Amino acid sequence: MTAQPQGGVLRWFLSGRWQASLSIAVLFSLAGLVPFLAAPLFLNCVALVALVTIQAGRKESLEVLVIAGIASMLFTFNPWFGVIFALVAWLPGRLLGEGLHWDTQWSGVVWVLIGLSLLILVLMLWVVPLGAGPDFWQTQMTQMLKPLAKEISKVQMAAVLRMAPLLPGIMAAGLVLLWTLAALLASRWYERYQGLDRPQRVYGSLELPGMLIWLVVATLLGISLLHGALAWPLQNLALLVGTWYLLQGLSFVHLWFAAKGWPTIALLGLYIALILLSQLLLVLSVLGILDRVFHLRQRLLRPRS
Repeated sequence: MTAQPQGGVLRWFLSGRWQASLSIAVLFSLAGLVPFLAAPLFLNCVALVALVTIQAGRKESLEVLVIAGIASMLFTFNPWFGVIFALVAWLPGRLLGEGLHWDTQWSGVVWVLIGLSLLILVLMLWVVPLGAGPDFWQTQMTQMLKPLAKEISKVQMAAVLRMAPLLPGIMAAGLVLLWTLAALLASRWYERYQGLDRPQRVYGSLELPGMLIWLVVATLLGISLLHGALAWPLQNLALLVGTWYLLQGLSFVHLWFAAKGWPTIALLGLYIALILLSQLLLVLSVLGILDRVFHLRQRLLRPRS
């Protein structure tokens, strides 16, 4: 989605509730009908709802909920699409918009990310499985892999099934990353609409609350002491908490690159490396913890005598 200061697509999008609502409804409907484009389309839906909340206000955001929800039902001929839109696109977008509106930096968004992801994790751990525990997710994964049984080896099948109990944490972590991107998009679009060429809310300023480090300690301690079904929720929580600190680690890296004056292409290279070498995600999560515990960013920005 392109934008020009004080004009362009953003100006048209925000010029009326119908333009905004129908645009969001089209994107959300396409996300449901075209699976391979679902992630980017859904990302834009959430970001646009957040943008409406920041720029137009809470009342207009509610109007978008009604109009886009009904339009999604009509576009897909499925009444459930309106309900799904309200829960998975509008609600996160509205809360992210509130978080962006609440604070000029990222503290509001951070608390929204933490709250929403914990809610998703609780739903995936206990509500969706109806108390069946990790066996539910292993059964679901087995059903999903049945069509591929002839194409993958037994060793690969066993490895995937061992990871199945961690699906709640993986899904919550994935949504955290998607919501973070949506907040970044909404923030930048809002600044473009305001005519600001340079970002005022930079990602390098994102920091997690200091008290969260005790959740890290408690989670790791619980995993080391508990076993079996008792450790299962904590293992999933560890994945989610690790993702939060991944955001902190990436924020520190952004700040480091800016402080050193390194070119943007170097930062792009880092993200390519993260895609190719997923082990670096753990390194960045640890970096995020170290940054929060030892205040690395304050040391980085401290003027040299």
